[in-house]
Amino acid sequence: MDGRDTRDLDEAMARLASGDRSAFDPVYRRLRPILLRFSTRMLGPGPDADDVTQQALEKIFARASDYDPARPALPWAFAVTSWECATVRRRRRRRGLVERSEDAEAPSTDPSAESTLIDRDLHAALALAVEGLEPADRATVEQAFAEVRAELDGVSAVAFRKRKERAVKRLREIWRQLYGS
Repeated sequence: MDGRDTRDLDEAMARLASGDRSAFDPVYRRLRPILLRFSTRMLGPGPDADDVTQQALEKIFARASDYDPARPALPWAFAVTSWECATVRRRRRRRGLVERSEDAEAPSTDPSAESTLIDRDLHAALALAVEGLEPADRATVEQAFAEVRAELDGVSAVAFRKRKERAVKRLREIWRQLYGS
């Protein structure tokens, strides 16, 4: 999806959010293939990816009035789809349907222009959400997701876990305010 397609999607979503139902078809035509590829990468090929794509599109259209036209539509759609993918993964774990690593199909290592754009949009959306955190929460989140946790102001492991829990909760709240899911 190039810059023009992204702008067209943003404009169509803005029209849909304002109640213009004629924008339904353009939004669907642009989002469905992208979200299906995203779901397939997250869950593997099969009916789960199709179902997740359909559920995500239903939620996007049901919540269209919540869409903020000042924000890009694609990261918002990815956030909804990502949430649906996580739900399916949790359901799989509960049912014991998690694939063994040697049985799982390895993701493609050839980055396409679209996957690069998707990664860039998701990173930009996350960076925007992290910017909304207080400096102490931002430092905690950065340390929590670093490969090796360095000591954070000499804080014990128990206190760090609690700080991390609170910071991630605040990050989720900011994400929901920005992207609606």
